[in-house]
Amino acid sequence: MQCTMCGREITNPNANYCDYCGTALGTNVYREETVQPTRTDIPKGDRVSTWMFLGIMCLPMIPFVGTIAYLVFLFYWAFAPSIEDSRKSFARALLIYTGIMLVFTFILFGTLFAGIMSGMSNVL
Repeated sequence: MQCTMCGREITNPNANYCDYCGTALGTNVYREETVQPTRTDIPKGDRVSTWMFLGIMCLPMIPFVGTIAYLVFLFYWAFAPSIEDSRKSFARALLIYTGIMLVFTFILFGTLFAGIMSGMSNVL
């Protein structure tokens, strides 16, 4: 049996405290060793390289199709089941960042548009 705090083996079954870390032992203090299941269906791949990151960030700069390709690419990486975790996290972070920048852009242009319209109403 093992201590739930430090994970060391407890040899005395009547002990009230762990000999190593001093944690009070209760009725549910012992835990059996469990093997965490590993995901074998996802291939182990490289992390997102700097060049790939720069390429993805430059993708929206392509006229007409760049923004659509960027979003499709990120949604595929973020939610496809066969993509490794590092790329999935990278794509989800970029989607969140893109959403935040989109909200700030709408607020900025809405404020500018409202200021222009109020200035034009004073002229007329």
